[in-house]
Amino acid sequence: MCASASLEKEILSWKQKLEEDFDLIKYPEKLTGDFLPGYEKEFTDHYKSIIQTDILFILNVEKKGIPGYIGPGVFAEIGFAVGLNRSLDKNIEIICLNHIPDSLAYSEELKFWETLGWIKFRDEDNSF
Repeated sequence: MCASASLEKEILSWKQKLEEDFDLIKYPEKLTGDFLPGYEKEFTDHYKSIIQTDILFILNVEKKGIPGYIGPGVFAEIGFAVGLNRSLDKNIEIICLNHIPDSLAYSEELKFWETLGWIKFRDEDNSF
């Protein structure tokens, strides 16, 4: 699962839902202790889990008053998964909870990826 770590309540709720049907490898966790060492470990562990996954669930809910918000960190994680799929013939299914807002700096790129079928949205078929 990819999401802004500040969405702790939503992450834990979706973690419970997903664990009913899936083996959840990794989800964003609140950092404790010294920030940079914690950030480095979380960042590294999260990217390693993306390499191992079959499905990358993007928990893009409202944040900063923007419905379907995807922050720069999550955009990078999506881009990493797309890159693995395109260059290493991985088959990671990338599923966003909500559609992409038009107001993000990288909205156009995400919409290209949607058009190409590289990412899809849960509300289209409610599947994972």
